[in-house]
Amino acid sequence: MDVLARQLLISTAVVSATVLIHLLGLDALQGLLRWHLERFTRWINLDRVLVPLGVVLGLFVLHGLEIWLYALVYWKMQMLPTLEQALYFSTSSYSTVGETGAILPDRWRIVGVLEAINGMLLIGWSTAFLFQILHHLMWDDSDNHPLPKGAIARASKPRRTRQK
Repeated sequence: MDVLARQLLISTAVVSATVLIHLLGLDALQGLLRWHLERFTRWINLDRVLVPLGVVLGLFVLHGLEIWLYALVYWKMQMLPTLEQALYFSTSSYSTVGETGAILPDRWRIVGVLEAINGMLLIGWSTAFLFQILHHLMWDDSDNHPLPKGAIARASKPRRTRQK
């Protein structure tokens, strides 16, 4: 198989896997958030801190899984000699920081560049998710959202709950 075709095939598989991980992870985060808000919001006053913190930590876990997936591909396919180098390279590439000292062999460098594009898109998706969740929970008055509106809004705004 041609070197470029092999790089594109591997990149497509890993990008597809990370998008699936991200999609399922965001769905799970939203489900956990809904579960928390339906059961605990009435008696826990710390939700203005706990909810954003929980969502951000959940997003870190998702991105960590995706970075580790790339690192394991780099290491298992012997693109980089050690797991530590593979993880460091993957984190740097995914976050688009750039130069890490570790360099992929020429026959694999397209995979690293495509990881950077993938990471940029997934981080942007997470940012949009976080903004949308926080906007809805704190300020939004629309009825077409799966989470309870205004669930962590300031006390000056009356708290509304979704009718079932």
